[in-house]
Order: sequence, then structure tokens, then C-alpha cells
Amino acid sequence: MRAAAAGGIDWDRFDRVVAHHRVAALAADGLRRAGVGVPAATAGAALAAARGALMMARETLRLQREFDAAGVAAIFVKGSALAMLAYGELGVKQSWDIDLLTTPADALAGRQLLERLGYRLIQPELDERQFVRFTEYDRECIFFNGAAGIAVELHWRLVGNPRLLAGVGPGSPVQQVALGGGAVRTLADAPLFAFLCAHGTGHGWARLKWLADAAAFLSRRDEAEVERLHRAALELGAGRTSAATLLLCHRLLGLPLGPDLLRALRQDAVAETLARTAIHCIAHGGGTEDFGFYSLAGLRLTLSQFLLVPGGRYAWSALGQLWVSGADRARIRLPRSLDFLYHILRLPLLSARLGRRLFGRLDG
Repeated sequence: MRAAAAGGIDWDRFDRVVAHHRVAALAADGLRRAGVGVPAATAGAALAAARGALMMARETLRLQREFDAAGVAAIFVKGSALAMLAYGELGVKQSWDIDLLTTPADALAGRQLLERLGYRLIQPELDERQFVRFTEYDRECIFFNGAAGIAVELHWRLVGNPRLLAGVGPGSPVQQVALGGGAVRTLADAPLFAFLCAHGTGHGWARLKWLADAAAFLSRRDEAEVERLHRAALELGAGRTSAATLLLCHRLLGLPLGPDLLRALRQDAVAETLARTAIHCIAHGGGTEDFGFYSLAGLRLTLSQFLLVPGGRYAWSALGQLWVSGADRARIRLPRSLDFLYHILRLPLLSARLGRRLFGRLDG
């Protein structure tokens, strides 16, 4: 970091990249440790991120207590629990929401409890009857508490494709993580790592914060334990996502890997392809812009999703995930006997949605 700073840095662009990838607190911490001055914008963002992390931790504790008291299953993935496991503190991990995993059977009760606690379902907007149908076809929804300024992603499955991460879910082993004056539940190390790999690779690691979290989580372990977590992720159905994650952590963040493991990972051509795709996503727009579905980065990411798990059955299931909209299926309310008609209605529904987006851009 000192050598990079001495060579000259465009600090305005640095601030934009750091903000886009939500790593302000990590960047500020690293610069201070290296004895390099922190730009004012990044220093301010880091302070705001630290304050936000404390608010998130307090709310996570509240939600754990409320869900436990109501008898509704609740496991917190990523967020405050991961911050403690990866960094040993809250202030350097930046989050915009709280990820709460419940069971499919408890999804409606989870919604009702969140609403009693001041949250409102914002994506997708569904009544309770539609919501129950939605839980059959999708995996998550977003709630927002306007008074607190906090979003909660309620999950009842962690990934959309049932052939990816089949061994990880609400019934997986858990661990307690101390947080302030209490504790919250999160996944045990092996299923948590497998989920981090699947989540990050599924999004092309488009935010460096996700990769930094995974690398920090692994950096607390020796090379043998990292390899054991990799093998466990394979057994839990993470497919090639663990290999791609390790390659990226080693290549971009210097994570040490055993020579035999590193050699095997480099010989996996598909894992290398997934890693290159992720780097393309991370660097899109100079590292300062989101990419759209129809951008080059978006198309590369979409195609890469067919490679996460070997085999035609997984690829066919991935195609089905692209085709089906859980919100549409929930809103149409077709009788079970006529459920097949959704696939006929899908094209006009998709065309109408794309038309609204196009005309919205033209009006803007």
C-alpha cells in the first residue's frame, strides 16, 4: 500500500471505487496501518460505515430475541455475525441490510413478525396470499424499516437453484456469535463458507466487500484448515464456487494456499473462467459502476451461472431459474391444475415489463 501510494494515486477515483465496492472502512483501516493519509471522503464514509455497523448489530440482536420469543426460526448470515468471525470487530465490515434465514414453513410468520416490528415488504409488493405462493417459487424478499433506516432480506432458501448448495439451509449446523450484550446464531463454519462462495460467485463478486469478507474469514485459519473448508464446501454442493473463491482470494488479496491445492485449482479451467468473469465484473466501469443485465459483464455473468455445478441437470435447472419469475407466478394466482399456463403468459408479461423499463428511460 505504501508503494502504491508513493507511485501516485488518483484519490478522487480512489474514493469512487471505495464507495462503489463498499469497502470504505477497510480501505481507511489499511491506509492508516500503512501510514498513508486517508482521503477525507473515504474517512467520512468509513466513520458512517462504523456507525451503521453498530446500528445493524443492535437491530440484529433485537430481531434474534424477537424471533426466538415468537418461536420463529432465525439464523443470521453475513452481517454482524460474519464481521465478528472474519475481523473480530464490527466497525470495518460495511452492510446495507440484515440477512435473516428462516424456514419455508416459518416464512409467513417471519413476515408478520417483521411487520409488527415496524418493517414493510417493499420487494416484491405482495399481499399475504400472494406471499405464500411466492415462497414456493422464490427464495427471498426485502423489508424496510423507515424509522430505523434498516433493510432486512428475509430468506427461506439461500440460493434459487436447488442443485446448488443442496446441503446448506435452515437445518444446517449453527454457531453462536457473541455480539454486544448478547449473541446471535449464524451458520457453522463449513456451511457458512460454502454459502459465501455460492453467493459471491453467483453475483460475480461484483462488490469487493464480499471477497474481502471471505478472505478475512479464511485468513484466521491455516492452510490445512482452508483446504478442509474447501473439501466440505464441495460435499455441501457448492460446486466450483469454492475453487473460484479461493483463486480470487489468493490472486487479488494474497490469501496463502497450500501448493498442492493451488496447483489443483489452477488446473481447473472452469474455475479459472469463473474467476476471470468475476474480475471483469469487479472492474466494470473502472470499478465505479454497476453493470446491467444486458451489458457485457452482465451477459458474461449470466452465462457463467451455467458452470457453477457440473452436469446437465444443474444447467437445465439454471435455465429454469432465468425463465421463471416468482413474483409473476404469485400474482397470477392460477389454479394448480392450470399452473402450466404460466409458461404461455411468461412472454407477454416479460415483454410488458421490458416495455415499461424502456419507456421509463425515454421519459427520463
